[in-house]
Amino acid sequence: MQEVSVSGIHAYPLRPPGFEEPLFPTPSSRKAVAEHLLEAPWLRRASGAVRCTGEAVRVLAEPVELRNFCGRVELIRRGGGGRCSWRRRRVAEVLDRWREIGEWWDENRHRDRLVFRVLLCGGAVVDLARERSGGWFLIGVVD
Repeated sequence: MQEVSVSGIHAYPLRPPGFEEPLFPTPSSRKAVAEHLLEAPWLRRASGAVRCTGEAVRVLAEPVELRNFCGRVELIRRGGGGRCSWRRRRVAEVLDRWREIGEWWDENRHRDRLVFRVLLCGGAVVDLARERSGGWFLIGVVD
């Protein structure tokens, strides 16, 4: 990913050349604006997310619960609100797992956890972390 300054982000044109308001009167204009925005050097797409790095497109820190029902693991969100519209989903498959250690030099912000990238029924791919405290957290949603 290319490095960009804040001033570079602010200087980036809001719309493709020749476009005025409204931006989306036709399907072809929607496509043109989307392609223009995809050229932004600071924009990151889920398809470009690198596996096993712990990066996700949307990052969260939401406590969740995992329950085993008849051999099926379900992910249960306590709040049920926020960015995700679902409250309960069955885990279809564990796609990957890794250990994440971060900020070990800072006692207050130290992180040592196991991270699991899972596919949920319905097609969502999420990152779940098992903290040393024993709690589970939804830490990322890969769009």
